[in-house]
Amino acid sequence: MRSLRERLAELWRARELLAQFTRKELKVRYKNSTLGFLWSLLSPALMTVVFTVIFGFVLPIDVVDYAAFFLSAYLMWQFFQNSIFGSINSIVGNGDLIRKVWFPREVLPLSHVLAQLVHFLLGLLVIVPYLVVTRGTGVLVHLPAVALGIALLTVFTAGVAMIFASANVPFRDLQELVNVIFLVWFYATPVVYPLALVTSKREDIAAVATFGWLLDVNPMTWFVRLFRDALYGTVTMVPDTAAQFESGAQAWPEPAVLAVCALFAAGTFIVGYRLFNRLALTFAKEV
Repeated sequence: MRSLRERLAELWRARELLAQFTRKELKVRYKNSTLGFLWSLLSPALMTVVFTVIFGFVLPIDVVDYAAFFLSAYLMWQFFQNSIFGSINSIVGNGDLIRKVWFPREVLPLSHVLAQLVHFLLGLLVIVPYLVVTRGTGVLVHLPAVALGIALLTVFTAGVAMIFASANVPFRDLQELVNVIFLVWFYATPVVYPLALVTSKREDIAAVATFGWLLDVNPMTWFVRLFRDALYGTVTMVPDTAAQFESGAQAWPEPAVLAVCALFAAGTFIVGYRLFNRLALTFAKEV
């Protein structure tokens, strides 16, 4: 069996093919669409309205400018989720191609990740001016941290995409379960609520302490911390209050946050790549 380094070198040689599949994913999605790429911005805009109404007015979470708070994490979550939703059926859905032509199979799920990365970057181009207006010019100062976060998140997402895409070949029920998995994962990630809401109550409530432990082992929690600190600002609980928060200025991610994100990215990518290439030996027979 070839080493990981040899497989990555093979993928690099197939980079033109990867680019072609990525362009195909972008074209097919918006074929005959009047709004085109604007559809990629419509979903986060509508979700922002929904969650702002719910957690800004109906069940208020007391943070400054909830819409900016939500967008600073939701856009990266949407990139991650849509990448997996697109890639999970990438092998099974291209069975005829896999049986007829040889090429690095990982090109298929990775093309979905790169296509979603384009949408993610376009979304950032739109929300950064809004964040500058609502949260100040500190957003621009911390864009290098955002760029580093995007790189780490893309590597992590690629690893998860390969795990789901390859596992879906022998276990076809996975594509039916993925919606439930990501619904639970979404609410187990501090996207719609501040992380401080949980961490401040760990010592008081046993159930909250357990949930806090789950947040710690959730890779997306760390990526949310990275992006939210750089795009929105730090959020802390006001002392001696039940659920009142202070929103500070944007900040560079803590070294520990960057280190954990890097470990999750590298570890997940390596595991995903190895699992994918192990299962890829039987793709032609099973699809």
